[in-house]
Amino acid sequence: MDDKGAVVVFGGSGLVGSSFLRAAEGRDVHAPAREDADISAAAAVSRVLDEKRPVAVINCAVFQPVDLCESVPEAAFRVNAIGAGVLAGACARRGIALTHLSTDFVFGGDRTRPYVEADCPRPLSVYAASKLAGEHLVLAASPRHRVVRTSAVFGPGLPGHGVGSFIDRMLERARAGQETRVVVDQVVSPTYSVHLATALWDLLARPEGGVFHAAGSGQCSRYDLARRVFEGAGRPELLSRITTAEFGAVARRPSYSALDNTRLRSLGFADLPSWEQGAETYLAEIL
Repeated sequence: MDDKGAVVVFGGSGLVGSSFLRAAEGRDVHAPAREDADISAAAAVSRVLDEKRPVAVINCAVFQPVDLCESVPEAAFRVNAIGAGVLAGACARRGIALTHLSTDFVFGGDRTRPYVEADCPRPLSVYAASKLAGEHLVLAASPRHRVVRTSAVFGPGLPGHGVGSFIDRMLERARAGQETRVVVDQVVSPTYSVHLATALWDLLARPEGGVFHAAGSGQCSRYDLARRVFEGAGRPELLSRITTAEFGAVARRPSYSALDNTRLRSLGFADLPSWEQGAETYLAEIL
């Protein structure tokens, strides 16, 4: 990527997008408002790309929460799949490399070691299926495009934009004195959005396309992550364990979806900092 060229971020008001913008460090970055750039609307996407003439595009736009997608699958696929495909095609026709954010939820939880990029996805929910469909459309549009899967992202978001990250929700409950049960049998690779944003900027400087994993090093259960929060807030007695079956969420989640950043290491990138480092850094900021 030309360091002097513009970068356009779709979904810039979300958790990852806003962290990516904060890490811009003086670069020429543009984040069109959602109402001005619906990625499923070809005319709107073309207008933004032709006006800004970027050398790279990042797609952080996403339709969630996961459980909501089960009841409105058409909305999930419109953004997560069709929208991704519209944006990928528009970028390909203009010779622009697209970096598209995806999720560990594309996997089915049938592993006991972190998933690598070559592992076969097996989505369990509407959200996961829509994100996997988006991956296929992005990669089919151009060999220069890349898909970056990440896991259980947390960090500073913009007030009023979307649902707060898991850590924020847990801290809110701890501060309110609410007893909270968290699943102990879903294992992920929690990722600090600031660390992810740094990795995304570094990746933009490379020409390689395809699938990449970019997640916090290590793995833990969602309960383990929640425990860090409740202990930090001085209210560990409020937290208890529950199984996925007992919790009874609407959408199925993989029991194991930790990621290994194999391709990033193959290009000489250092692993993202551990989830523990990310959680400690973020908790220190918000406590």
